Formats: sequence, structure tokens, C-alpha cells
Amino acid sequence: MIRGELDKAQLAVFREALKKLDLPPAKRRRLLWRMAKYGVEAAAKRNVRNQQAPDGQKWPGRATKRRGKMLRNMPKLIRIREMPETGSVRLYLSGGNYRNGKGKVAAGVVGYAQQNGMSVTINRRQMQQKAQGDSPATLRQAKRLRKAGYKVRRGKRWRKPGYKEIQESLTARKAGLLIRILEDKPAKPSWQVELPARAFLGIGEQDFNKALARQLQAIGFGWNVNAQDIKGKT
Repeated sequence: MIRGELDKAQLAVFREALKKLDLPPAKRRRLLWRMAKYGVEAAAKRNVRNQQAPDGQKWPGRATKRRGKMLRNMPKLIRIREMPETGSVRLYLSGGNYRNGKGKVAAGVVGYAQQNGMSVTINRRQMQQKAQGDSPATLRQAKRLRKAGYKVRRGKRWRKPGYKEIQESLTARKAGLLIRILEDKPAKPSWQVELPARAFLGIGEQDFNKALARQLQAIGFGWNVNAQDIKGKT
């Protein structure tokens, strides 16, 4: 389960505000929903925009040279559900159309992995069974083959084929075998993939104070409340 809850200090401040105001149930539910929508969800969008965790720490970069912002679509998948039986609201992720091969992957699973990071062991046999099979060689494989000295014979001469020719003439499986032979590297039976944590759900103390003040004002129970007057407890 992925959690975007308030930290202990923020929760203490929030509970104290509810206790002092003695809000009726309808106003209480409205405040909870607005804090989730305009507090936590808005903070998630801001975190993604700034590519940083709620505490201001920059996210680890990609392992590849790919450019562009990470997790751009994650905040769009946030949904809010009121839970009157427990006097709370639930934030969850839905949609995204994520897939792992032919199987679907829930947005919550993807979000959990990004929020907390994870370590995955990849088995080569399983990867091969997933049907890399007879699909064409990838551009990455073509580049590795050329770099490793792969050549084809044309008449009496040997030459290096272009990327497109390699992709059209070799399957991904055969290209992988040739790469291992040319690079003289034994095939690993398995390997570890580390996904660093890129926390996007959560809200910093200063933003929390501003959000609480604004939402108290919005429901008409905090017209005289200022963000600087709200202090977290440790």
C-alpha cells in the first residue's frame, strides 16, 4: 500500500485544530477532503514539478541518459475517497495503464515502488521466456554489436553493417548471443535492479501550515488564522 499521510507533527497540529474548532461532522469531512485535495495532492504535483521529495531533497537521477522530468503523470492518478465510517479520507492511485509484458500492473504498485524504492532480482531465463524471442534486434543491441566489431560478409569482403540492417537481419535473441560472444562476457543467470526512492506523496511543514490555514478559511472556520500562527509539535 502506498501512503501519502501526514507526519506525526502535522497530524498532531491537525487534530488540535479540529479539537479547538469543534467542527460539526459535515464541516469536518469537508476540511479533511480539502486538505487531501488542496494540501497533499497539490503538494504531490509540486514535488513532481520540482523533482524533489516532500522534505526538499532532490530525487536521484535516471540511470540512463534519457531526459525529461520523472513521474510526470503520477499526481494525475491520485484519487480521494471519503470514509465517513472512520471519519477520514483515503488517497490512492488509479489508472495509468501500466504493463509488465502482457500483464497489467496496478498504479498503486508502480507508485509504491517510486515512493519507497525497491530492489528486484531479474532472472535471465524468465526474461527469455517473456518473448524477446523472434522480435527484431533493438537499436541498443545494434550499437553494441557494431562497437564489438560485428561484421557481415559481402562477396569477398567483410564490412560493418548499419544499425538498420542489423535490426532487420537479426532477432533480439540472436543479437544477444552474438553480443556475448563478441564481448567475451559470460551470461549472468540473474542480476539485481535497484530502483531508488523518489518520494512524491507527502507535504512539507511550511506547505502544510499554509494549506491548513487556507482550508480553515475556505470552510469559514479560520478567517483569522494565519499560516505563521500554526506551529508543528515535535
